[in-house]
Amino acid sequence: MSRIEELRNKLIVSCYADEHLNEYMNDSSTMARVALSCLAGGAGGIRTNSYHVSEIRKNIDKPLIGIRKIYNPKDVKDFRITPTMKEVDELVESGADGIAIDATIRERYDDLTLEQFIKCIKEKYPDLFVVGDISTLEEGIQAYKYGVDAVGTTLSGYTDYSKNKVIFGEVPTPDPDYELIRELRMAGVERVIAEGRIDTGTKLKKCFDNGAFAVVIGTSITEPRKIVKNLLYESSL
Repeated sequence: MSRIEELRNKLIVSCYADEHLNEYMNDSSTMARVALSCLAGGAGGIRTNSYHVSEIRKNIDKPLIGIRKIYNPKDVKDFRITPTMKEVDELVESGADGIAIDATIRERYDDLTLEQFIKCIKEKYPDLFVVGDISTLEEGIQAYKYGVDAVGTTLSGYTDYSKNKVIFGEVPTPDPDYELIRELRMAGVERVIAEGRIDTGTKLKKCFDNGAFAVVIGTSITEPRKIVKNLLYESSL
């Protein structure tokens, strides 16, 4: 069975930390222990920042998805996910089984088109699976056409042109984009990885009910600050 197929119908936990997000947890040893704890609880795979891939790889044998966010120096809220071959090479060298890349229509951070970028990855690393993180149906269809192994709804709501814009970290958490999951499946995208704003078992199940291949949950599991903030908000209702 391929590494990506090991993730079918599984929960993937995003153990992500960097200086811009989850900064208090931004330590490879900490993230490795968080990953182990999540796997012990039943997670089927881990998604993490490139800084922490090698340490987590030492400790787990489940599928490991690596990413690297490259931030715009003029706006730390503006970033691209694994935008160039430099980041891809680093992730492969660190031990990632798969990578997530930015598959939006936004300006790229290299001289390649998205199609050329995906082709380069596939030619250089034929055993590496690629997840195209997108924000709209059109982006997902295009990325799948170009050869990604799965499409992630990670950026739905977070681009200027998203159908239903949301603010990252807002409380209460808006619903996941079930419509986008369903539309991607109806458009023929075989593997849709649902990610974003999934913070309850009910929402997790609904993602699968709408056709998700796998589901990623991140800060709702791995960011104590957000968990505490939500608990305090809910208790004040």
